[in-house]
Amino acid sequence: MTEVRPTGDWDGGGLAHEAFAFRTDRELTDRVVPFVLEGFSRGEPVLLVAGERVRTLVAEELGADVCRLARVAAAESWWQGGHRTLHAYARDLRALRATVPNWRLAAEPVWLARDDGREWSRFEAVANHCFTAMPYYSLCLHDRQLLPAPVLDAVERTHPLTWGGTAPVPTPAYDDPRCFLRSAQPAMGEQPASAGTVPVTTPREARRAVAAAVADWWPARLGDVVPAVHELVVNALRVAAFAEVSCWTEAGTLVVQVADAGPGLPDETLGYVPPADEPRSSRGMWLAWSLADDAALDSGPAGTTIRLFFRR
Repeated sequence: MTEVRPTGDWDGGGLAHEAFAFRTDRELTDRVVPFVLEGFSRGEPVLLVAGERVRTLVAEELGADVCRLARVAAAESWWQGGHRTLHAYARDLRALRATVPNWRLAAEPVWLARDDGREWSRFEAVANHCFTAMPYYSLCLHDRQLLPAPVLDAVERTHPLTWGGTAPVPTPAYDDPRCFLRSAQPAMGEQPASAGTVPVTTPREARRAVAAAVADWWPARLGDVVPAVHELVVNALRVAAFAEVSCWTEAGTLVVQVADAGPGLPDETLGYVPPADEPRSSRGMWLAWSLADDAALDSGPAGTTIRLFFRR
């Protein structure tokens, strides 16, 4: 009989990120329970964050051993939007890393079944980049009966590992995080001729220009638009003599664009990477992305263009 190795060759030295898509209760427990028991045998803290059905099934299979789980949490209460959820998650990871050498997590992002939760796939992609040194195994659970085909496709493209039957194996459809983000962001069409464009050389000029436009069109979002544009213009003026700020509306959405002629972004994922708690950590793009409802960018040696989308 072939030996089952729930985490394969993972040695606890960095991130292992697996997606496991299941149809039946038995498929779920056959994957999760050995994963949990192996963690117990190795003395690793095991965390379970999942929907009620998954928590109940795992608890029934573990019996008295369920009390050995380091944490059991309801995934339904975790979702606070992509940026807030990942920021809280990053803090939990840093706290764990300060106290234990490695750990394992079985998590079910139940919010992927909701329209407002599907942006999470972008954060899953970036996790492979920003958490690579975190010493834990992340087993992400996905119910095929609840998730539509496009979401399951994104799951495959954002997890480097999948279950091979006896051990985790590389996911054939896995995509580089930067490529995935480019494909998932709103299309960067041509700027409409009617859009107002203002060249600015200071963040103050940008704030004034945007505030004047938004006060007429989208007054309820003024408190989001102005600080978001401020952050992007501060970044742009670090690499270019001026930036161009444009505003327009399309399909009931306010679009604000900041463009510069600098050398391009060193890392296009920064809008989805939670900043460290240190005061000097880079957080401008993260803040801008978190204030907007969506974002898109185009960056290269000739410059960077970023668009933020705000709904009423």
